[in-house]
Amino acid sequence: MALARAYHFPSLPAEPPCEAPAAEAAPLWLALHFPALALEALGAAGSEPVAVTEPADGRLRVHSASAAAAARGVAPAMALAEAQALCPRLTAVNRDPEAEQRVLSHLAERCLRFTPWISLDFPATLQLEVRGSLRLFGGSARLTEAARQVCAADGYAVQCGLAPTPAAAWLLARAGFSTPVLEAEALRSVLGDLSIAALGIDDKLTGRLARAGLRVLRDLWRMPREGLARRYGRDLLRRLDEVVGSRPQPLRQFHAPPRFRAARELAVETEGLIRVFPLVEALLAEFEAFLRSRDVVAAELELELRHPQVVPTRVCLGLRRPGREARHFAALLRERLDRVALPAPVQGVLLQSAGLQPFTLPMADLFAPEAASGEGWDALLDRLQARLGPQSLRQPMLRADHRPEGTESGNAPRSAEAARSPRPLWLLPRPRRLPGQDIRILPECERIETGWWDGGPVRRDYHVAVDGGGARLWVYRDVGTAGPWHLHGLFG
Repeated sequence: MALARAYHFPSLPAEPPCEAPAAEAAPLWLALHFPALALEALGAAGSEPVAVTEPADGRLRVHSASAAAAARGVAPAMALAEAQALCPRLTAVNRDPEAEQRVLSHLAERCLRFTPWISLDFPATLQLEVRGSLRLFGGSARLTEAARQVCAADGYAVQCGLAPTPAAAWLLARAGFSTPVLEAEALRSVLGDLSIAALGIDDKLTGRLARAGLRVLRDLWRMPREGLARRYGRDLLRRLDEVVGSRPQPLRQFHAPPRFRAARELAVETEGLIRVFPLVEALLAEFEAFLRSRDVVAAELELELRHPQVVPTRVCLGLRRPGREARHFAALLRERLDRVALPAPVQGVLLQSAGLQPFTLPMADLFAPEAASGEGWDALLDRLQARLGPQSLRQPMLRADHRPEGTESGNAPRSAEAARSPRPLWLLPRPRRLPGQDIRILPECERIETGWWDGGPVRRDYHVAVDGGGARLWVYRDVGTAGPWHLHGLFG
């Protein structure tokens, strides 16, 4: 024992503190937190009791609850069965993280007006580095209010937090603490009363800390660092250091997807599209160079013809196969513009892109390299659609449904199963009741029934019939009845 008391184990050296940057050059982070993002991304933030659920521990648990559901006791992390017991009218919808990410990306693009440095690394939050924008927007209060209004204008509830570190700004925003904290030295006193759970650590570690009497951040900062790391892990220490800025926190920068937008003004206003189209072709050439330089293709583009004191004429072009050939775009736009009635002379044009996608090489056939890859067919369909209108061409689609209305209605092709049965090529949009019995029913019968799962149940016996003129009809009547015959299709 005496030997053990005499020997002292060397203590681990303390981590060297980071050099504090000058106050004017230090980053300042504005966190825009969206507490109802899961609901708003699904369009479920109305007055009805709605709960967004996600699987956890083998059960469905509440992730977010609407105000009506929360008023009835539904809370996050609650089991769905328990929530439905509290609120019988509760509507449960599955969480959609992709929809939430799309909303955040959209809002990030809108907030690029405040700063080019935005991060989406924090959950349901945009992090904006705004130190360099304070003077331009008249100070932190005005800039924060402007960012809040941009998000609120799109219908999203937002809470703001401003602090020298992104983690501290996130904590302030989640806590609804709107007063900005501009100095890193003030962070410990401002954040000291926040619950440890606000750090985003797992529930088990939060429970262990609570059992040790550690409930708020101030309790952790009073503990010896090495003892805290040894008992609860280095990750907890790292999070605390990131909050107060003694450890840098690398974030990924958000980059808006590339977009093309270019405009040209005519020297003289004109009503003839012949004089306008060379300008359009020049913009399309720039557009093709833009696409090739970024190795992307365009699925949509919009041409705007600007008139003096009149609403611009817009022509939207959607392609069946995304492309980047200016010649192809020009041919399609010419088809559309030939049928456009201009309300006033044109004084300028604007071309902008939408729906850019990464370019991928078309798949070639190894044994028949000269075989058509489908590009020529798609180009022909694009031209037909541009000439006849976007609603003139329809895409045949095959649907797996045993009912004739579901399988062969519209332009849907016949399935192989349907082709084996005696079904006509020409189906009526709706079955028509036959007025009389002047038809001869052939004995072969095909029974089609069920469909209760989508509210369209059927129970019919179909027969081939021949009318007085020799035409072959496809008729049916309800199973087990002697009711009237209905005509559903014609054989040739």
